[in-house]
Amino acid sequence: MIRKIFSTTIILLFVTAIVLPGCSKEEETIENWILGTWNVDKYEQQDFEDGIKEPTSTSQSIDQGEIVFREDGTGEDIGGNFMGSDFTWTNTDKTLILTQGETITNYDIESYSTSNFVFSITDPGDKSVERWHLSK
Repeated sequence: MIRKIFSTTIILLFVTAIVLPGCSKEEETIENWILGTWNVDKYEQQDFEDGIKEPTSTSQSIDQGEIVFREDGTGEDIGGNFMGSDFTWTNTDKTLILTQGETITNYDIESYSTSNFVFSITDPGDKSVERWHLSK
């Protein structure tokens, strides 16, 4: 009887040790935390000249409204300062892909957590960078 209880306990501990770490990794994926309403805390643009590594000019705007990411892959720009209205979205681990009408825009995901999200886009021609800082 004691041996059966001991064996059952060992099996339960083994299964728990395998299942719990898998759950925590799943919670860290972008698909699990991007949903909801995000405040656009800051938008910044940096301009560069050829051959110069530091930006030649930087401008920024604070408190630019809110962006909503819904589970069905749709989103909304509340305030009109980001995409201007409704959009659809998908992502990879490193790219946020937003579609509005016929326009598809790929943004580089720079960092993310459950409360902060930073993504950017670099103009291939003049190398200017636009960056959005979001928080929940």
